[in-house]
Amino acid sequence: MVKDLDNMTDLEKKHLPVITAPKSVRKGECFEVMVEVGKLMQHPNEPGHYIEFIDLYADHTYLTRVDLTAGRTCPIIKICLSLDHIHGKLRAYERCNLHGAWEGHTEIEVTD
Repeated sequence: MVKDLDNMTDLEKKHLPVITAPKSVRKGECFEVMVEVGKLMQHPNEPGHYIEFIDLYADHTYLTRVDLTAGRTCPIIKICLSLDHIHGKLRAYERCNLHGAWEGHTEIEVTD
């Protein structure tokens, strides 16, 4: 977990899942979400050090998981979502095989 977004270490920059999504969406309409690990500083992608998976949640409701393979997949996902409600944030969790789990989030509002 990143402690201070304004003063991140290199380790935090490499592991923070950065979510790109609209700030507000209409209930039931599709919209695109992108999650990037290593956007702020490139993360290694080799057999000894890589991102194993990225999970995406609407607040605490599980949406999807993308499993990754060292050296053959990049830790970036794009997905279209359709939400009927949310109570807070889109959350992304990633797992690095050496440095464990990391979380990133962004606020999103679902309107009628």
